[in-house]
Amino acid sequence: MVKLISLDLDGTLLDPRGQITEASRAAIAQARAAGVRVVINTGRDCHEAAGFAREAGCDLLTSSVGGALVSDGEKTLRRWDIPEPSGRRAVEIALGWDIGLLIFAGEQVLVSSEYKEFMEKNYPFPAFHAHAVVTDDPLGYLEERRLPVTKLHGELDPSRWPLEQLSALPGVFLTTSSSHDFELVAQGADKGRALAVIAGEYGLSLAECAAVGDSDNDLGVLRVVGTPIAMGNASPAALAASVRVAPSNGEEGAAWAVLSCLK
Repeated sequence: MVKLISLDLDGTLLDPRGQITEASRAAIAQARAAGVRVVINTGRDCHEAAGFAREAGCDLLTSSVGGALVSDGEKTLRRWDIPEPSGRRAVEIALGWDIGLLIFAGEQVLVSSEYKEFMEKNYPFPAFHAHAVVTDDPLGYLEERRLPVTKLHGELDPSRWPLEQLSALPGVFLTTSSSHDFELVAQGADKGRALAVIAGEYGLSLAECAAVGDSDNDLGVLRVVGTPIAMGNASPAALAASVRVAPSNGEEGAAWAVLSCLK
């Protein structure tokens, strides 16, 4: 029997407009009324994860930053940072290329003034903009405050991505959450490891958990839970790792997936 459901955000719980539908909220409410935990497990930062958890009616324990951070909405319970000097070197490499870059530094996200302007036009999520730190000297900002590098998220033109240089750094893992981005986290940090921490907080095993996702950065969790569910819009790898396929996120797939765990 499924006792905990892990939900990815983009491409999964969020519809193509980036919203949580009434059907999804109703399904989550039904699951929680039946005693099933429902948690957010996302590549977004901890502030966005907490905001969406509240909006959807989920439990407040969340996995964010691609599984590199577990928090309860108030404080961080566990975090896996990219080891040094690989973290700083990854930032140096990425800054040398013309890419859209988000630097996740623990509970903060650093963004350049130019890219912040782009995000304000193309990423209409208030929780992100309320907490993003705008700096055109991220290395100086990190050094001055002695902050770790927890994740790098790069977007825009794939031909400009320094993937070979980044993946060659020791102690890192390179993945993706869509066809137009890359994500660099610490080796061993993934959504499955984060969910194991959350399940443990609730006294549950991963065999009692279900996970719903759509992209390659969901593979870590899809491969370790008892009930892995892929969205209809999922990547080939996510589909291959799942035992059940929900409709797409444009067809109330998240609601379908949650309700399927209650049968």
